[in-house]
Formats: sequence, structure tokens, C-alpha cells
Amino acid sequence: MGYGEKVKKWFFEEDDDDVYENEEIDTEEESVKSTSLFEKAKSTKTTDAMKALSANKDSHLILFEPRAYSETQEIATYLKQKRAAVVNLHRLQKEQSKRVIDFLSGVIFAIEGDIQQIGPKIFLCTPKNIGVSGNITMDDSETDE
Repeated sequence: MGYGEKVKKWFFEEDDDDVYENEEIDTEEESVKSTSLFEKAKSTKTTDAMKALSANKDSHLILFEPRAYSETQEIATYLKQKRAAVVNLHRLQKEQSKRVIDFLSGVIFAIEGDIQQIGPKIFLCTPKNIGVSGNITMDDSETDE
């Protein structure tokens, strides 16, 4: 099973094991109490996002790490197929990164989607059929990279 299939299985496979023993539930409640407020909020947001993605079986999240501007055509193809894409631009030079974002911004505009920066040089591109709620704030030092 390839890496892509493992990720797909992890994101979209439904749990049929909803039966828990009482001891396990008590243990989980104790571990939740010991987690920080930030971890709880992050876990809740992640769980909500995963439920939203799982609700629509036609939606897919594709991860890209282009090494050249020429690879952006493939990203655009996935976006036109109404699939979300996370694009990591760490391997590109600053000028090429700018060109990729300009191109993807045009594609996103054409398909009435959305593009958000979710990390330094990491962008989430979504078509209009996939909603994204919430936002991620970054320090000024992270956005300048």
C-alpha cells in the first residue's frame, strides 16, 4: 500500500469500533483533563475538520511539494476536479514560489475557491465545494520567510 493510499485510508476510513469498555473511557477522560487548553482546542478543530471531510466522500485532500514551477499544472488539475490541495513551497526559490502562488491564485479565482496560508511557505487551496472554517495566525517572522 503506497503512502497516498495510507493517508487516504487514515483520513476517510470510518471507525466501526464504537464499543468501548468502561475502563478505557475513564482513562481517556483522565488524559483529556491533563492536556493543555491549547491541545484541546487544536484536537477539537482537527476532529471537526476531519468530520467535515469525511462527510463528503467525493472530496480529497492532496499534498504537493513542487520542486519546479512546471509542476503547478498538476495542482491546478486537482483543483479543477474539486479536490483540496496543501502546497508546501519549501523546496522552491523565492521567485518561483511567488510565481506558483500567482498561478494558483488565478486558478482559485477561476473556480471560485479559496487559498489560505497555513504555515510558512505552506498554502491550503480549496475549491468552492470544500469549506474551511477558522484561521491560523502567524508571527511576522514566519510570514517573511
